[in-house]
Amino acid sequence: MRLALVLSIGLAPALAAAAPIPASDLLIRRSSPQLGWRWRAAPEAATQPALLKALRTEAQQDAAKASRGAARDAASAAKAGFPFRPHAYMTDWSLAAYTPHLLVLVSEATAYTGGAHGNTGYAARLWDKQARRAIKIDALFSDWPRARKLLEPDFCKALAAEQARRLAGNPPGELNACPKLSEQPIVPFAGLSSTAWQYRVLLAPYVAGTYAEGSYKIDMSWPDGIKALVKPQYRSDLFGDAR
Repeated sequence: MRLALVLSIGLAPALAAAAPIPASDLLIRRSSPQLGWRWRAAPEAATQPALLKALRTEAQQDAAKASRGAARDAASAAKAGFPFRPHAYMTDWSLAAYTPHLLVLVSEATAYTGGAHGNTGYAARLWDKQARRAIKIDALFSDWPRARKLLEPDFCKALAAEQARRLAGNPPGELNACPKLSEQPIVPFAGLSSTAWQYRVLLAPYVAGTYAEGSYKIDMSWPDGIKALVKPQYRSDLFGDAR
């Protein structure tokens, strides 16, 4: 009942009719002396059972892999007479957009495997609610390479501005070069709206700067000219109308 209440408050009325699921389906934990592991799904994933099932299957596979890795490292440390630092993993999926045709989720994962510090990574999942399947960002466009060329200049300009702010007058380093947009998670981003008027590019530490600079999350409006490259079935999702 609690999950159904959260959905009804936070989402459009149509989502409130989704069949309730156990809250435990949104959370997986694994704990041992060698490993602390936790995965959490966004409540909105419960509105698409096939998506939630796929996410949980992937999570359970990742948990098994993490457990084997931690046990292997613990055994190696014991054999060498070194202290073992327990591994830790946390993954949280959050909502980026819930539009007429799309459910867009983003994961932020942190991992520590015994080094000087942990690290952060990002992933995105675009789900076509009508087709009931995962799609990639390029599936939204009739000509993705051309669309990407429209996105890249504004993205690099916005990233450079944020890098300059964080560097506070210090000269940029080699890591501050604008990375290839095609290699980064890109998601339509709606915030509290039902239309994804923006897109977000997620850059983990070291991708566009030093570890000390942290992650970069760059939000941009869709540029002029790109609407014509969006497939008709998705135009209402990004621009609020189907024309």
